[in-house]
Amino acid sequence: MNSHLDASTKFCNSCPFSRFGLCPTLMQELSELLDVKYPRHFSLLNKHYLFSQGKVNHETYILRTGWIMLFRNLENGERQVLRSVLPGEFLGFQPDLQSPSMYSAMALTDCVICVVPNLLELCHLKPELALRLAFLSACDLAHMEMYLTCIAHRNACERISLMALDLYLRLKLRGLNRGYTILFPLLQQDIADTVGLTTIHVNRTLHSLRQKGLLKIEKHELTILDFDALRSLVGLYFEPMTSCDFAGMSGTESSLTTKLL
Repeated sequence: MNSHLDASTKFCNSCPFSRFGLCPTLMQELSELLDVKYPRHFSLLNKHYLFSQGKVNHETYILRTGWIMLFRNLENGERQVLRSVLPGEFLGFQPDLQSPSMYSAMALTDCVICVVPNLLELCHLKPELALRLAFLSACDLAHMEMYLTCIAHRNACERISLMALDLYLRLKLRGLNRGYTILFPLLQQDIADTVGLTTIHVNRTLHSLRQKGLLKIEKHELTILDFDALRSLVGLYFEPMTSCDFAGMSGTESSLTTKLL
């Protein structure tokens, strides 16, 4: 292995989130197929765009550190937040990479982004990578369907509770929690655009959830005050995507999912 690839391998191996998403399968092919410049990575500052809706973006990415929000702007000026991308997750893939992007990706914090080179060529040469990509796409779809079902049939307290619990568990799997507290860079407008509420309704609901001793948000941190009660409130509608993060891991690591739930 030449020095470039050796440096690239060390970069990936040193990443605390290389066990997640597309990374495990991608790293298996690193020495054989990937360009010597891989992984190209760069910093993206808070509130800057990784790519924008309506503009062509040929690249796909893995988030190494930080938070990114995916959203779609509507013709009437409103916005639908699709999901928050967390460290180790793959983004930028769509049915036709030659067409304009169907949504925008904006940093919610300072981020480090890895570029996945020649994804379609890699998938053609290595079917197992294509299968992993299909699996992750199915997970993203299931995640959106979970939110859509909640938005359509649950009240405001239940919608925000599901969002809080989902983000908390995903971050805890990555070791990015402090007890029941997580970083929470989303604004009330972001919450509103994620779960289909107005900012006024979000404000009232957050106040109600805090009064009930379920959760609180202050100083860009979210704290779950009563995990069991919050989990009970969300109920059977909550189907955490932890299995997507841990698929393909060892039995010891994947057992963390059961412990968390």
